[in-house]
Amino acid sequence: MAQIGLEIHTDDPAEAAAFEAYWRLADDGATWAQTVAEVRAEHALKPQELSRIVQTCGSASILDMPCTDCGEVTQAAHRTEFASLTRQGQATCETCQLLAHQELEEAKRQLEKQRREALLEHFPVRTTETLDAGSLTLFQAVALHAMFSDPAVEEAGMTTPTGIWPNERPWAPDNRLWDFERRLLNADYRTVAVHPDSHPNSFVWEDNEPNGSYYLGKASYYLYGPEGHLNARAPHLLNDLNRIFREGPWPAHWHNQWRDLWEELALSYASTYLDMKLNEHHLEMKQGDGTLAALSDALATFSLGQVFNFIYRATKDSAAYFQRGGVNRRQAANSTVGRISAAADRARANGWEIKPFGRPWSLPLTAIGETFFSKVMWQADMMPIAARDATPPPHAAAPVTGIPEQVRQMVGEEADERPAEPSDDDIHDCDDCGRQFYGTGICKQCAAL
Repeated sequence: MAQIGLEIHTDDPAEAAAFEAYWRLADDGATWAQTVAEVRAEHALKPQELSRIVQTCGSASILDMPCTDCGEVTQAAHRTEFASLTRQGQATCETCQLLAHQELEEAKRQLEKQRREALLEHFPVRTTETLDAGSLTLFQAVALHAMFSDPAVEEAGMTTPTGIWPNERPWAPDNRLWDFERRLLNADYRTVAVHPDSHPNSFVWEDNEPNGSYYLGKASYYLYGPEGHLNARAPHLLNDLNRIFREGPWPAHWHNQWRDLWEELALSYASTYLDMKLNEHHLEMKQGDGTLAALSDALATFSLGQVFNFIYRATKDSAAYFQRGGVNRRQAANSTVGRISAAADRARANGWEIKPFGRPWSLPLTAIGETFFSKVMWQADMMPIAARDATPPPHAAAPVTGIPEQVRQMVGEEADERPAEPSDDDIHDCDDCGRQFYGTGICKQCAAL
């Protein structure tokens, strides 16, 4: 049987009587003598008035339940708390609870401090030589530009984790996010390293010590460079890259890399669009190598917008196939790949003109895609352009000055050798890139490279 001790803190007899009636137990010591409604009715109190009296006009203690830490009597603020404490059979007073909370917070601070020191030891911030924009691969240039153009870098000198970029403009396509991040980190020409101020949950811990590993999509990175302040490193690289993107010429090795990156990004968008359209029809499939091979084959001939057309119609037909019955959702979804391949083959064989779709608003282009197609390739809209028909911007090639005489003679650039009125017989394909020009051998751009 619980025993309640009361202390009255008011000089108003009516308030004191109401307070005592609220806390009065029945003879069995387990129930209340009056309900709260009966107490209010007996003393003509509104609910707000009774609550004020209980909170301010006294205090109630459970005399036979001392604090488990200090031994002082335990106080209850209201009937609900009293019932909870008596049901538990033990209690901790408010003072001891506050002390325990403070001790817990201090232990957390100490652990965080130890972890931070361990991270600084395992992942020190290094100072290196200035990064040479011309030594970067085209993928590195695009990925770094997209990553360090984030306004958050200007403030902290460290990137936003790729996994928490906004859905409206992610860093990379979801289906290639980790692959792109891993490729950037493992490049032969190292450019970034994980920052020790990344969230502790970004690292793998063993016995409160980092084991040297961290999670892709969660860690933040800093850029290599000689500057002491990390936020001063990115502007130098971004300025160099912007100049190359805007004025050229490209580093020679970029000319052998841009088409592969175009095809890779186009494939990732086609794959994402396929998943999106299947989900709209409540179908789902696991994309494997066969699916990617079919999409790649279609993209080898058609633009991304035209492949979107194939995907739209194929997923619509697959949904109708499921609705007719006789197959489950997985079978209907898997039939989509065959429909896409068949549509591409028929269009290719018959020379059909396929209308390209535009990019839907619900499928973001990503920061890497925007940087590559808009800044590097100067393509306002890449949807209607097939990779095989795309060309780098004119300034990508080096100027045609300083070409050795033997090369000049080989490409037929002598002004006096060009006919005054050239005919179609004077036009030939470049032996290297296939571009048509007046002369024989290789064109000016290829000779410059």
